[in-house]
Amino acid sequence: MSIIKTHGNTLCGGTDEYKIVLRPLCDEHLPLLYKWNADPEVLYWTESGVSDTSLTYEPDTVHDIYGGVSQNAFCFLIEVNGVPIGECWLQKMNMPNVKAMYPETLDVRRIDMSIGEKDYRNKGIGTHFIGMLIDFAFNDEKADVLHCFNDDYNIRSRRMWEKYGFTQVLKEPLEPQPQKGKWQYHYRLTRQEFVERQGE
Repeated sequence: MSIIKTHGNTLCGGTDEYKIVLRPLCDEHLPLLYKWNADPEVLYWTESGVSDTSLTYEPDTVHDIYGGVSQNAFCFLIEVNGVPIGECWLQKMNMPNVKAMYPETLDVRRIDMSIGEKDYRNKGIGTHFIGMLIDFAFNDEKADVLHCFNDDYNIRSRRMWEKYGFTQVLKEPLEPQPQKGKWQYHYRLTRQEFVERQGE
């Protein structure tokens, strides 16, 4: 029985320099997920929580994370010029406090991402594949709202959301302290806002 529930969507994009392909994540990719989730530097940027700079995840935890998320998400392996560099997903909103902010009839999703290969950071690649996921969410999945999260210490991520027109709608303290940051920001983009930006 498979650990990761896969799907049939492949997304292509990028630039002349960086050809980006988002492939359906599947069990064949588990060795890469083990590697990236065992790296404290990778988890520093993806995991909220206490300021633990030595955090790593064992394979069983990796199975729990991706096996669980993939039941209600499109999980992708990120390839750049044929090289696997990380993973990302478009997930149905799973946080009760956020779901309570919207009418039950709205389709609210979240985007999460991680670049596991450090040589591919700070090159604008994340901005490109997040744009691909945003297009997929609104144009293919017909989502109503994207509601995403960003801790205050991750300034690059915050700039990325703002570049795509997301607005900050909530600021919550990260408790208990000490943590890597002091605040978690909630960013939102609606389908109407997305469509209006497309027409600019």
